[in-house]
Amino acid sequence: MTLAVPIIRVTIAADIPHLHRGHYRAPFDTGLECMATLCLAGPASELFFCGSITDGADRTDIATACEYLADYFDALTIEARIKQARDATDRLVRTAWAQGRIRLIAGALLQHGTFSGEEIASVRYH
Repeated sequence: MTLAVPIIRVTIAADIPHLHRGHYRAPFDTGLECMATLCLAGPASELFFCGSITDGADRTDIATACEYLADYFDALTIEARIKQARDATDRLVRTAWAQGRIRLIAGALLQHGTFSGEEIASVRYH
């Protein structure tokens, strides 16, 4: 569970469209900022660990975050909220806890390709 959002499954399989690589079930009362931050956590991690994203792979994540916000805010407010979410994810991926979890989960995904939420939760430090 990340940001109080249960993760159902994550995959890195190349034949699956980017939009369908992560599945989660957001509780009804999950805050919009929380969901926008969750959507942008992947691109923030990629930027921190791998460098600039030049293939446009982050567009789907940004669009999904914008969709969460679009029902409640105008375009200018959405832009500001996306900036806040990006700042939050940048701070998050720089924490020692997140860096350790990202490395463990990324390594496990590279080895196995797909993980359920339960498997992700069971990945432990060695």
